[in-house]
Amino acid sequence: MTLDGSLIAYGSILILPLAVIEGPLVSIATGFLSASGYFDWIWALCLLIGGDLIGDLLYYWIGRTGKAPMVGLLRRFGMRSTVTPAMQSHLTEHSTKMLFIGKWTQSIGVVVLIGSGMLRLPLPRFIVVNLIATVPKSLLLFGLGYFASDYYADLAGHALITLVVLGLLGIAAVIIVLRRIDGLGIGGTGR
Repeated sequence: MTLDGSLIAYGSILILPLAVIEGPLVSIATGFLSASGYFDWIWALCLLIGGDLIGDLLYYWIGRTGKAPMVGLLRRFGMRSTVTPAMQSHLTEHSTKMLFIGKWTQSIGVVVLIGSGMLRLPLPRFIVVNLIATVPKSLLLFGLGYFASDYYADLAGHALITLVVLGLLGIAAVIIVLRRIDGLGIGGTGR
């Protein structure tokens, strides 16, 4: 059964859990189905935003509670296993930028969200920044499905290409931000 078929068959009860798992595709599909009269658009949009935030909180929790296993995994890939206080300070200082980049570039977002938990960013700040980044992102994706419903089949066919492009843009944005942070040892020495 397709995503659209599942949403039609089970109604809005699936929007929230599916948005936790895969927000962007579900947002576009829900926008399309709302335009077709299957869902009340306001209710569907609220469920999408809530599901996206719940997913972010799960990744934050994984980073916050699973720091030791994560550090071991990073070591296996030859990455620095300790974060100096100066580095943590710089990462925390730039956390808002990093969270926005992570939220808007889907494929790199998991790393940023888990890293936020590992750095122990204050939870209220994490929630507020993610909410501010999630609302326009969800509106844009939902609106894409809603207003481009005539082209929905074409959009669905190019979802992989879109995710790859967003992923590459996300990686480039993270590298640019990290290069501006002092002391990371990845080629940048200043701001």
